[in-house]
Amino acid sequence: MSRPAVAPRDAVLAEWIPGQRWFAGKQRRVVAVALEDGVPLGPGTLWIARVELDDGGADRYALPLLDGAPVRDGLDDPGFCRALLELIEREGRAPGAHGEVVASRTRAFPSGITAAGRRLAGEQSNTSVVFGDALILKHFRRLAAGVNPDVEITRFLTERTDFRHTPRLCGSLEYRDGAGSWALAMAQELVRDAHDGWRWLLERLAGGDAALGALERLGRRTAELHLALGSDSRDPAFAPEPITDADVHAWTEAVQRQLDGARAALGAAPPDGVPARIDAAGLGALVGAVKQRHHGDFHLGQTLVAGDGADFALIDFEGEPLRPLAERRRKHTPLRDVAGLLRSLGYAAAANGPAPEGWEAQARRAFLQGYRAAAGRAPFLPREAAGFVRAVAVLEVEKAAYEVVYEANNRPDWLPIPVRGLIQAARAVAGAG
Repeated sequence: MSRPAVAPRDAVLAEWIPGQRWFAGKQRRVVAVALEDGVPLGPGTLWIARVELDDGGADRYALPLLDGAPVRDGLDDPGFCRALLELIEREGRAPGAHGEVVASRTRAFPSGITAAGRRLAGEQSNTSVVFGDALILKHFRRLAAGVNPDVEITRFLTERTDFRHTPRLCGSLEYRDGAGSWALAMAQELVRDAHDGWRWLLERLAGGDAALGALERLGRRTAELHLALGSDSRDPAFAPEPITDADVHAWTEAVQRQLDGARAALGAAPPDGVPARIDAAGLGALVGAVKQRHHGDFHLGQTLVAGDGADFALIDFEGEPLRPLAERRRKHTPLRDVAGLLRSLGYAAAANGPAPEGWEAQARRAFLQGYRAAAGRAPFLPREAAGFVRAVAVLEVEKAAYEVVYEANNRPDWLPIPVRGLIQAARAVAGAG
């Protein structure tokens, strides 16, 4: 029989949670915390908490805490991290009062891990722990009922494709209760000596290296990812489907809503060149191509660079964490990922002082050349090159408009970067016509 869990006081948690980097409600106040279940694990307890906010909303969080301390995160303790790892290794179950934590593993799980868990610093919505040079365990904090796309896509790539530019899934943890299944954590192979793609590119630019060959390689890997994700027509969750007029209409309306939000964020007199409307025909060339699963939140920070840019690994398929799971799992054109990476290049060109004149255009061209070469005549591409250019430009309008709203609310000093991107993308839409 498992030992009973001794709960920390709810009031203490209500003060502690808002100060954590992974707390998603930074603009709201925590008014109450209710501990719904506690699952004893090693020297601590994994608490399932309902966090109520001052706007009437509530979110469910996983709180791994050590026992006997006022409030101490269990992921800072090697013993607690080891308990999580061992649960995955033996595909065990750990009961709580109202539910249980259930583990699964894949054939990629490495044997003989003896290194202690070490928490990584600097993360936002999740927390990761590395075990030596073999494995990384990502612990989800804000929970959502249903299939987590990061676990789902990584498992698909690991078990049913030969795509090896995403670290293989080694195992996962989920909490199950009467309300459903809630993804808690996933374990993957650790990419050794890897660098965050965003920081790596900024360092290369600062050192005078345009990194164009590496960006062309990244384009190839992105296309190969899309080909892999569309490779199994037997699985309804991954099978590609024809894009219809209704899809294009719905996607165009979504772009327009995002554009309206950006214009509102910019005030009564948006800068010249910020469009008021998006051309309804902009995505029309996608009809007849296919929609499928894709990354969903693709940018340079979702890549790992091995060595000096010799190759890339593509990671973090969770999608935009604040969007509902059903929306994050929905099929769309994978050209959304292309647009996202192009916008990331725009940020890289401006983030730490301007890049060399003309670099952004060269970088975009290198990435797109690699992408088109590897994609070939893939079924997710429009038939004509002009249709590809126009569709990507419309999707860049959507992404840049999203960035305008984000920067206006969080980093006003950065606002000129997405405004410039929005204007450029709108011109590209018009020019591709």
